Amino acid sequence: MNKLRILIVGRESVETSTLAGFLRDEPYEIVTAENGLKGLEIVRNRKIDLAVVEACVRDMAGTTILKGVQAEEIGTVMLLVTRFGKMDASGKSNGAYAVSVFDKPIERDSFLASIRKCLPMRDTWERRVDSFLEHNYSNPELKFEDVERHFRFSRTYGYRMFKQHLGESFSVRLQRIRLAKAEDALKNTSASVSEIAYLCGFASLSTFSKVFKAKVGRNPTTYRRNWKLGQI
Repeated sequence: MNKLRILIVGRESVETSTLAGFLRDEPYEIVTAENGLKGLEIVRNRKIDLAVVEACVRDMAGTTILKGVQAEEIGTVMLLVTRFGKMDASGKSNGAYAVSVFDKPIERDSFLASIRKCLPMRDTWERRVDSFLEHNYSNPELKFEDVERHFRFSRTYGYRMFKQHLGESFSVRLQRIRLAKAEDALKNTSASVSEIAYLCGFASLSTFSKVFKAKVGRNPTTYRRNWKLGQI
């Protein structure tokens, strides 16, 4: 899995550098933006797991960025930083956005604790999606609409979550799981290739053979034979 990516949108470059410095030795990729407009553009177009945003940044309030994230159903968690004490962050309890408010002055240890508290939600979401696909991959009629109904989110939000936080589309992830299951079955079971294709959710044997060969460079029958001969 790729490093989690954190965006820092600061009021002043010194503050932005300080927060980025707190994370320098942590297992995250850091992106910075010098103003709110640039920050909102980044969360719209890149996979950002957490945005740390000053309540007041150049050209835009932090809450305005939050409202943009919510309105466009972008799956980025937000951590608002304010120097004015507790503030009203609309949507703070909304699970899709998981907004937290962090007051100044900022100390490194408490800042890192807040970061770690926010980020596991992305891992949890990924585990929930993979669990659903693990239980349903054998259904050849499984569609994205089934994921929407199960998790009760809109299509727009679902597409963004897959793109931004899983790094691939629903269809690509589902096919990857099916192929992994099929590869394991070819190695460890005596089921026929056609049975494996059916059990792994492929609509037809020809479809299975085509996508399997595209992935491993051999058709399923040849792959199984080579595996048994120790040639893989």
